[in-house]
Amino acid sequence: MRNSFLYFLEMVLLVSVFPILYVKGKKLKENIVKLPSRSNFLKIAGDKTANNLLIIGESTAAGVGASSIETTFAAQIFRHTRGEFTIFNIGENGLKAESLKVLFGKSEKEVAISISKTIILIGANDCFKFTAPWKFRKEMESFIAFLKEKKGVKKVIIPLIPPVQEFPLIPGIMRFFLGWHRGLLTRELQLLERKLPHLSFENHEAILSDTFFSEDGIHPSDNGYEHIAASVAEKIKNDM
Repeated sequence: MRNSFLYFLEMVLLVSVFPILYVKGKKLKENIVKLPSRSNFLKIAGDKTANNLLIIGESTAAGVGASSIETTFAAQIFRHTRGEFTIFNIGENGLKAESLKVLFGKSEKEVAISISKTIILIGANDCFKFTAPWKFRKEMESFIAFLKEKKGVKKVIIPLIPPVQEFPLIPGIMRFFLGWHRGLLTRELQLLERKLPHLSFENHEAILSDTFFSEDGIHPSDNGYEHIAASVAEKIKNDM
C-alpha cells in the first residue's frame, strides 16, 4: 500500500516536470558514449565436478563498460569462486524484468539442463522506464518460479539495483526521480525476499570509488565489475 501511494505521488510530480525531463533526456541520449557489450553470451567451464551457475540480466550481465571479456562480471565471478562453477552468462543491454524469460529462451539450448544457483542483474532499466512497483515484483517472482521449475535452481541471488541516482552523467533532477523509483523497486525485492526462502537480495549500499564507473558515466568500469563481483562471490561461497 505504501509503495502504491508513493508511486502515484511520483507519477504526479513527474507530470509536472515532464517538459524539463524530456529535454534533458534527449540531450543525454545525444551525448552518451556508446560502449560495446562484452558478454551477451558466455560459457566459462569450471572443473569436472563443477555445479552450474547462471548469470542473467541487463547491461551489467552483457558486460557494457568492461574493457574485455576477461574483466566482465561473469569472468570475475568465475575467478573469485575459483572455478567451482561452470558459468552460463546471458545479458542484454536495455533489458527490463518483464523480458527476462524471453532472453533466457533465446539461449536456453546452450545452457545446462540443471542450474544450482542463479544471479539476476536487473532493475536499472525498470527505474529508467518507471515500471510500476507491483508489476516489477510480479515479473521477478514469475521468473524465479520459472527457474526453479525449469532448471531446478535452488538459490537465486539479486545484487542491489544499480545506483542509478549516482550515475555521473545523469542530470540532478533526473537522478532525484531515479533514486525515488529505485527505492520503490528495492522495497519490492525486500518483500519478495521475505516470501521466498531461496532468494537472497543483496541490498548492501557501498561508497563508490572515483573509478567505479566507465567512461560513459553510467555502466561499471573494470574496477566497478570487480567491486560487485567480489561482494556477490562472497555470498555464493558462504552458501556453498
